[in-house]
Amino acid sequence: MDIPEEILPVMKPKPEARLAAVQALFQIEQGGMSIERVLGQFAEYRLSETADTELFEKLVRGTTVSTAKLDQTIAPALTAKWKLERIDATLRAILRCGVFEMIDATETPAPVLLEAYVDLAAAFFDDKDVAFINAVLDRLTRDIRPGSLVG
Repeated sequence: MDIPEEILPVMKPKPEARLAAVQALFQIEQGGMSIERVLGQFAEYRLSETADTELFEKLVRGTTVSTAKLDQTIAPALTAKWKLERIDATLRAILRCGVFEMIDATETPAPVLLEAYVDLAAAFFDDKDVAFINAVLDRLTRDIRPGSLVG
């Protein structure tokens, strides 16, 4: 079924890439699919022509390859009640992808990335989970990029 272009939601290239990356990371983790297969599916069927495909691929590959290191970085920012393996798989994907980009994309200001991933969480979750993502990513951003956030 073809959907007329005029009713499709229009996203900017980077937010679309981040959203798709989180979805791809979820699919890789939950479906046990290879990175190459998931990247191929997204390129063929899910990414628009305006998506930042380079960012998408960088986020998916980098986050997947660095998962163990990212989890070690994220774990101290969580409470005993919120162990990484116990939280929702989409929340995990958002945290991992956000931390990867915070470490990797030093040319992008930390507040911009923090806001991008909080907004992304809001696309999937209610206020409680969005506040959780905000708090964890804020704490991690202060560790990863000291002095980059005011307040």
